[in-house]
Amino acid sequence: MERLTATLTSRWKTIDETWRFAILAFLLVRLFYALWAWLVFTAQPLAVQNIEMSGEPILTIFDLHNSQAYAYLRQVEGKTLEFRSGAHGTVTDLQTGTIWDIATGKAIEGRFPGVTLSAARTSPSEIFPYRNARPYPVPWLAIWQRFDANWYISVAQDGYGGVAGDDHFPPLFPVLIRILQPLFGSAFLSGLVISHLATLYAIKLLYAAFREWGTESLARRAALFLLIYPTSFFLFSVYSESFFLVAALLALQQMRKGSWAWAGFWAFCAILTRLQGAALVLPMIYLMWQKDRFLRKPAHWFGLALPGLAALFYLFLRSQQVTDGAIPFVEPEWHARLVPPWETYLYSLRTLLSGNFTFVDLLNWAVVTLFLILLVVGWRRIPLDYSLYAASSLLIMLIRIVETQPLISMSRYSLTLFPSFFVLGLAAENPWMRRLIVYSFIPLNLYLSAQFFLWGWVA
Repeated sequence: MERLTATLTSRWKTIDETWRFAILAFLLVRLFYALWAWLVFTAQPLAVQNIEMSGEPILTIFDLHNSQAYAYLRQVEGKTLEFRSGAHGTVTDLQTGTIWDIATGKAIEGRFPGVTLSAARTSPSEIFPYRNARPYPVPWLAIWQRFDANWYISVAQDGYGGVAGDDHFPPLFPVLIRILQPLFGSAFLSGLVISHLATLYAIKLLYAAFREWGTESLARRAALFLLIYPTSFFLFSVYSESFFLVAALLALQQMRKGSWAWAGFWAFCAILTRLQGAALVLPMIYLMWQKDRFLRKPAHWFGLALPGLAALFYLFLRSQQVTDGAIPFVEPEWHARLVPPWETYLYSLRTLLSGNFTFVDLLNWAVVTLFLILLVVGWRRIPLDYSLYAASSLLIMLIRIVETQPLISMSRYSLTLFPSFFVLGLAAENPWMRRLIVYSFIPLNLYLSAQFFLWGWVA
């Protein structure tokens, strides 16, 4: 046993330091999420919401054990009831203590014997949208199959056009899911594997980049801040953020080496994963101008052509699906339009000042404000090409306004602003600032991830 331990230790030390850090950090964070998901699953097997929708007071129930969903009217004999989760497939109303069976909506004990809750006009599939995807049958994994994950699975399985609005999701991530689906027998499981492997590689690339900018301890701290960031759990679901991080990091890495063809290839992949990948073009032009005679080499033109081809290809795909133009200047069905970036921020601020906002609205505004500050503070403290990427990314994120939810999903999109996490690492050299970051990030992470598992919209 001692010899085996010594052999394993010796081989472990031969692994590159960046990979050792990535493996340990990945396993630690993944174990953290596994334990937290299990606790949520155990403590709250039913996701119960009392909401108003389409003018109706609705009780929505989602059973985490079997992914069955229900939607009932909360009105009984002229009274609007409030419900909470009960035991063994039941809910209890707070007004009378009556116990109701979730599968039938029938009162089984209490003040309303034999009464059955009426079905809501809104179907459960509208509240818990799986699109055309099927819930994964293993409950402790299915807890990660939420919201956009089902868009990607639907496109991977059926192509574009299967669900209205699926053209908003660029094709590369669904294509990778489709390619690996036969190997894993499930599009959902295929997507999970891709996201996990991409997250592991992204940690390695991020740590290596940060080590070039500062000390090892600073690089570790900055990378760990990204991993405990309030929405980092999206890196472990069937979302495209982790693969996008890999493509963006590799593109910037190749730009610094002057390998323009590979830089263009990875920018191509980034744009076909998230349109935010267009933010890589500005640092590419800047580094070309810095390193060589600008646009005097065929490699320059080839490197810049690839991101352009990616954008044109995706716009072509959209043009085959939509009737109001491939470029989404106005999207009535999403209540969205393109505007100057400051208009989006000011609209969010006006929403907060009106008092008519949600916690998620406040969080998204705080996130954007934080990353704007980090961009300004870090402008001269990190390489300019990375600052240009972060600035371009923020600009792209802010030019689309959604009137129903200002700065929608910014708490998730900000995961890809990885240069700013190095600036956070610099700030955390102050012990008080370090405590503030850790003590705010982790509780928010626990809360938001639990809401995500229970079908709460957080980003």
